[in-house]
Amino acid sequence: MNTFSWILLATLGGACICGYTLLLLQSIRQHKQITDLQAQLDVFVDTSINVARSVDRLVHNGGSDKLVNVASRRWILQEAKSRLNGGESLLDIATPLGLSKDEVRLLNTQLH
Repeated sequence: MNTFSWILLATLGGACICGYTLLLLQSIRQHKQITDLQAQLDVFVDTSINVARSVDRLVHNGGSDKLVNVASRRWILQEAKSRLNGGESLLDIATPLGLSKDEVRLLNTQLH
């Protein structure tokens, strides 16, 4: 084999290695996206079930005073988000605001 053949073989080998490396990096990125989407889906499903239960209770029990609690929970979640954006820890925020387990999980998935 002459020098040109060795250079061609090395170039093709380098191109194959670069291609496999790019495929591996893309696969890792997509795996992370799928994992994040799965975590968000889990939170969404749990939250949807809780919302359905709450609506069911409202329909069967009546009472508009519970709707005020829903609005105040939204405010609490907004307050938690603003504190998180301000640099506070999620654990330091959750207890004083009285966040439920689902709310903490929702905020945690929004951070990542």
